[in-house]
Amino acid sequence: MAAKKLYVLVLSAIILLSGCSSSKTEKAVQILPDEIEWQSNPKLHSLQTAALIGDCSKAEPYVQRIKFPPNFKINPHRHPNTIRRVTVLSGKIYFAFGECFDKSKLKEMPAGSFFTEPANKPHYAETRDEGVLLELHAVGPDGTEYVKSNSE
Repeated sequence: MAAKKLYVLVLSAIILLSGCSSSKTEKAVQILPDEIEWQSNPKLHSLQTAALIGDCSKAEPYVQRIKFPPNFKINPHRHPNTIRRVTVLSGKIYFAFGECFDKSKLKEMPAGSFFTEPANKPHYAETRDEGVLLELHAVGPDGTEYVKSNSE
């Protein structure tokens, strides 16, 4: 009986440890601000974006920075990603959920703010007198679908 318990315990440990050893190891990444490679992104409102980690076109986690110019309006749209987590690094973005652009519902999100964009939930935004820098953490594949609405 004791030998059977020992066998089950050893077998369980082997199974658990084998799962740990096969996990993918992420390599260390260090990027200074002047090393960031910015590109115009036609899939994201032609904004300046920079991929820090991962590939947003693949089913994998990625981190992306997004630059918005002053006085920029983003009409209602949605993304298929299961979740998108966004931090405002600089500036103020005005953000709301909905299928129609309603300026009265925009919430001011200053630097340091955080918000999420759940899968396929329509949202819209604008910048005003200053540009904005966002950092997006998400899992791909990414995409943008504009909502056909009576936007202003």
